[in-house]
Amino acid sequence: MSYFFIINPKAGKQIENISERISTLLSGSKVNYDIAFTERKGHARELSRMAIINGFSNIVVAGGDGTIKEAAEPLVGKEQNLCILPCGSGNGLARVLYIPLDIDSAIRGILKWQPRKIDVCLANGQPFFCTAGIGFDAQIAQLFNSRKGKRGMLPYYFFALMLFAKYKSPFLTAWFNGDKKEFEPLIFGIFNARGYGGGVKLAPNAYVDDGHFDIVVVRKTSFLKSLRAFPDLFNGKFLRHKNIVSHYTSRTLEMICPPQTVFHLDGEDFISDGSLKFSILPKLLNVKTPKPF
Repeated sequence: MSYFFIINPKAGKQIENISERISTLLSGSKVNYDIAFTERKGHARELSRMAIINGFSNIVVAGGDGTIKEAAEPLVGKEQNLCILPCGSGNGLARVLYIPLDIDSAIRGILKWQPRKIDVCLANGQPFFCTAGIGFDAQIAQLFNSRKGKRGMLPYYFFALMLFAKYKSPFLTAWFNGDKKEFEPLIFGIFNARGYGGGVKLAPNAYVDDGHFDIVVVRKTSFLKSLRAFPDLFNGKFLRHKNIVSHYTSRTLEMICPPQTVFHLDGEDFISDGSLKFSILPKLLNVKTPKPF
């Protein structure tokens, strides 16, 4: 087996000395491997393509969900395996796949775990693997991605508090399951997995291999009501707050939103031209993971 490691040197503290740790843990294993570091946005995608061309069977990504998304895109529909070393701020995809957050354990794991096929979601033809969102969460992602400084979840919470009072919900028109619906949401989330990074479980019923995505629409309410619901974001009980949240499942989704509306794919922010189309490709990405519980 051969392993190509793609490392984002700006991902977080766990990146420190990671190449030395990889070499130490793989010494004596007779594994063929190589290591490369990303230098700019989009570089992980280029490195992944190069690794496929050079015959590597496992593409290992050390970084956050954004770096993982880039490196995974060329692997869609291919026989090569994606392997994850969770080094990001939230590590959303790693968490839902039960990949240990301890990097040494994850490195040992990719040598013995078997590949699992997961679904791939598309937004206007662009793949994402964990979550997409329009509205409040997307604007937080935009603020987070444009900042400089420490990584981690604290900046997300800071931006959420700062943005909540002045946030204005966009008017969205959506078509799914044969119905037309209109929303002015705080969050309009499209989930392939249970939630965001940091352990947030906004869509606790979503699974990465169930052939559909979960749509979770959160309405803006008072700060006090939001604060009461906040603990349930982490324990999987958020959907019980039916006064502020609606839940749907679908295989496709079409949406009209105001031009220049911010949306995110796995935490990477984009600007919409006013039209978004979502679809799902069942079990089209191989990922090495522990056995699901």
